[in-house]
Amino acid sequence: MTNNQIDSLFRKAEKRLSDTWKSVYENKQTELISMFNEYGDRAYGVWIQDFMAHVIEPFQQEGYQVKAGFNRHNSVENWGPPEERERCAWYLIHDHEGRAMGTLVLQIYHSHRSFFVPRAPQLLFLQVTERVDILSALSQATTRVRWDRKEVRNLTQEPHQITQWEYATDVSLADCPGKSESEHSSWSLDEALSHWGRYGWELVIVAPADGKMIAYFKRPIHSP
Repeated sequence: MTNNQIDSLFRKAEKRLSDTWKSVYENKQTELISMFNEYGDRAYGVWIQDFMAHVIEPFQQEGYQVKAGFNRHNSVENWGPPEERERCAWYLIHDHEGRAMGTLVLQIYHSHRSFFVPRAPQLLFLQVTERVDILSALSQATTRVRWDRKEVRNLTQEPHQITQWEYATDVSLADCPGKSESEHSSWSLDEALSHWGRYGWELVIVAPADGKMIAYFKRPIHSP
């Protein structure tokens, strides 16, 4: 499978996904909501099975072997809040001789509070095919978070109030405790943080980076 073939088939699969995920979601919503209320996240598996059968057809039509459906074992869910949890499910692509050629990855964003899909699902293509390599690739945010892709939100229903945040950083907090035990004191740190707190900023985390200590702050954006 050449890069041109991959790009062509991948674009066709993306078009299929765009055309089918929401129609299945809306046409079977009553059934899926009822299933979610009784069985929880299994409802999302049924939803995925319905539209992925259409998404992988471009590969199958060219003679590649790709199993449809949804296999929970071939997926991982580690990211996001309960209202917008991200799960990545993968589908190995084999040629007509059974050789693994690559991996198609489906990203879905779903709520654990109710049956709701806050963002449109997306596809990724990975060159790796071994489970350990797939998991390693997906563990990198740069694999899953793509700045060249437009985020499409599902606005048909938004069951939760969304708070917008702004963020800022400070690289000076590491200077506050002093460089020796005799210099350790809390007053300088309190003094530095007080300026942030005065304007409603909340300290989120402090992390080392390139020999510096970076403090990350956030605060809610209030409508004028």
